Amino acid sequence: MNLQSLVVVLLRLISLNFLLQVLNQLTPQLMRFFQVYQSYRNLDGGGSGSLLALPLLLIVAYCVGAVLLWVYALPIARWVTRGLPPELSLGTLTLADCYSLLFIGIGLFYAIANFAHVLNWAHYILRMAASHQDASWREEVKWYDASDAIIPFIVGLILFVNGRKWALALVRKEAKIANQPTPAADR
Repeated sequence: MNLQSLVVVLLRLISLNFLLQVLNQLTPQLMRFFQVYQSYRNLDGGGSGSLLALPLLLIVAYCVGAVLLWVYALPIARWVTRGLPPELSLGTLTLADCYSLLFIGIGLFYAIANFAHVLNWAHYILRMAASHQDASWREEVKWYDASDAIIPFIVGLILFVNGRKWALALVRKEAKIANQPTPAADR
């Protein structure tokens, strides 16, 4: 196993975790901000949309940062591992195995960490639905708080189930890119 490849895998894991954290923690806050802004705008009689620019810009910047970390993981890994011996003995682990372990591990982490919250919300929602004759119970449920547990749980399950398949696809794509001739080699 190449040390540089392992650093790339870890950087991409950090990037994926960062993106999930941004989507999980900042997006519900942004939705709450939109609600407050709408209330303020209705009371004020209009208002400008400039208050919305900064939170949206922050979320977009964080997402772009996570994507850039994913895309530039290889150059960063080259820089981090320069001057170190390239080979790392991890037994018979391949790059696909490392990606699989990380995808499945992150998926399992998110699924297990949010499982109790999802069960709690499911019980609460079912109890609310059973105690009301009409759909008025839906207004009493804090859906953004519920999504704070449900979305990472679902993403965790998706990562857990598809981890190996995505790891193999990512390794194939990286191998395909590595086998393409560079423009300088064509001359």
